Amino acid sequence: RISYLPKVIEPPGQALPDAEIIMRFAQAMGFHGFDFESSAAIYTEHCRLTHGTNIDISGLTHQRLKEEGTIQWPVPSKEHAGTPRLFTDKKFHTPNGRAQIKVTPVVAPVEPLTSNHPLILTTGRIRDQWHTMTKTGKVSKLNKHISKPFLEIHPADAETRGIKNGDPLEVCNDRGKVRANAAVTDKIKKGVVFLPMHWGKIFNQDFRRANNLTSDRVDPQSKQPGFKFSAVQVEKYRKPVQKIVVIGAGAAAYRFINTYRALNKDDEIHVFSKEAWPFYNRVLLPDYVNESKSWEDLLKFKYGEFEKLNVHLHTSNAIEKIDREKKTITDSKTEVHRYDLLILATGSRAFVPVDAPMHLPGAFTLRDRKNADDLKTSLKQKGHVLVIGGGLLGLELAAALREMEVNVSLVQLGSRLMERQLDPTASLLLRHYTEEMGVKLYTNDEVTKLEPLKKDQGLCVTLKSGKSLKCDAAVYAIGTRPNIELAHEAGLDCGRGVRVNDYLQTSDPSIYALGEIAEHQQKLNGITAAAEQQADICARSLAGDLCSLYEGSTPMNILKFQELDLCSIGLPEIPVEGKDYDEIIFLDRSQLYYKKCIIHRDKLVGAILMGDKAEFAEFKELIEQGTELSEKRMSLLRSGKKSQPVLGQLVCSCNNVGTGNLENAIRAGKDSLNELCKATGAGLGCGSCKPEVQDILRRMKIGSSYLATQ
Repeated sequence: RISYLPKVIEPPGQALPDAEIIMRFAQAMGFHGFDFESSAAIYTEHCRLTHGTNIDISGLTHQRLKEEGTIQWPVPSKEHAGTPRLFTDKKFHTPNGRAQIKVTPVVAPVEPLTSNHPLILTTGRIRDQWHTMTKTGKVSKLNKHISKPFLEIHPADAETRGIKNGDPLEVCNDRGKVRANAAVTDKIKKGVVFLPMHWGKIFNQDFRRANNLTSDRVDPQSKQPGFKFSAVQVEKYRKPVQKIVVIGAGAAAYRFINTYRALNKDDEIHVFSKEAWPFYNRVLLPDYVNESKSWEDLLKFKYGEFEKLNVHLHTSNAIEKIDREKKTITDSKTEVHRYDLLILATGSRAFVPVDAPMHLPGAFTLRDRKNADDLKTSLKQKGHVLVIGGGLLGLELAAALREMEVNVSLVQLGSRLMERQLDPTASLLLRHYTEEMGVKLYTNDEVTKLEPLKKDQGLCVTLKSGKSLKCDAAVYAIGTRPNIELAHEAGLDCGRGVRVNDYLQTSDPSIYALGEIAEHQQKLNGITAAAEQQADICARSLAGDLCSLYEGSTPMNILKFQELDLCSIGLPEIPVEGKDYDEIIFLDRSQLYYKKCIIHRDKLVGAILMGDKAEFAEFKELIEQGTELSEKRMSLLRSGKKSQPVLGQLVCSCNNVGTGNLENAIRAGKDSLNELCKATGAGLGCGSCKPEVQDILRRMKIGSSYLATQ
């Protein structure tokens, strides 16, 4: 049949129809006969070429085709109504006018199945991806469908091999091997496995390449290559048993050992912590200082949970030397420990100016529990504390101290608060709110002298502006510096941090770096969410999933104020001299309500949410995945979406999620940590609540299993 397909939309920009491009090109090359005035003229020439042939449509004009729609050919004259059905006269377009039917005897497959290779591998395309993804792989919406290779396998075949959904697999035959993750599904026939053909080399390795396994033989008649039938064996990837040493006991180390133990029960794992208190939530130290949270509230492991992981923990024991040649580390007790794989998760330390008198009583930082305990001991009810630094930590500490009715002054070197995370409008609104809390702000200023008072306890502070303050304590909260000295002394490639590849692997293949020290593509990420993301990818890749790659983390900042929602994701402002950027803004100054989206070439690249964080999880996903907005742009700040009320005890302060919200989502079928977090928004901010979310999920699962047996 032949049909006319009308234009649906006007072509964007300078886009042209294919026919117009061909004509222009031919004319530019000097060829004659390409001066058609319209697509109708091209069609008319095509019709004339068919006259007298078996596919004659010379009687079907362009106008008639537009008016009558789809028509069955041949149509040899203007009066012809179209052919209702071909070959009704039983005459075929062959030399003798008869149908030629070729029967090929069924033969055994060119590659017989054996006990060593008992499964049939078939390859092919998947929806949204074509050829080698040279074009489609650049479209985020298409990549979102399926982002990495997989092997479909029937549940029965998976069960006999001890394979679970998502497990790293090794597919092999006499031609080669492929590594992919399991997709257990009954949509594939038992005895058959399916591998997409789109993925090629990475890091100059071709472990994802389907053609490692396929035959290069072709069918003698159709010339079809042997991509559809290869005899293979599929096994769960099993790595040799190794000893893994983790230096550091913060967010990255916590996530790594949890993720890795879920994938590998056999490796020996040792964790070294220079602190006496490992695995606690540093983000909540201001709440610990004002005693709104107890120390137990900050612990990432509930009592008894760590012991189940079979991990050897060494507390109050810093690592002082790495010997890469011998693959050993030396601790602060001069003991030497061997490793096969070394994970550096040493975090960062508080930055203080060189001339800061940190030896003075009353001068503090707030980076660990000792800092917090010392500050708590020093504080006097209704005393006066100077906070130096107007970033997240400085502001959250100021708010926590105000809840204790402690007088607070805050000195900020820059002209506005959170100047790296917010734009001028949001920063100004934040200033108004902070001052209403009773915090005295000194912007465009800095501490030039800090000295003890002579007659009574306390400090005298001199500012660059000439102002002088008296306070009971001063807390430096002006940033952090990554602890890379150990890596640098070991000869690892370092910049501002320890340089890593997409597997979080350093210049030494046996050493990995995670968290605040990891410099990936010239970027450092100082947020908990990035550390957890890196730890997950590192754990999966070490367990055999070589398709798990770190692509960077989206900057995000969530200010934890009791009565104010405020966060920023991605870019807070359009870059200087930035092109093709747009802003969508919603502002109500009197209500401290401000929302802004930054769009670049149809993708959301930044957002500020103040007064309401209902869109946080959605915007974070859009920015992280780089998904094209298309028609969604019209509803970014127009949805009127209402945030869900907190049900039960508050678990996630970033997104206002309570125990009841989580329990309802679990009952609705969100039975994995990732699904639960995505559905409720819990854990998508700073990530500090994930252990509690995991604990609720575990308890609900145990409870439902118990009820099912009754």
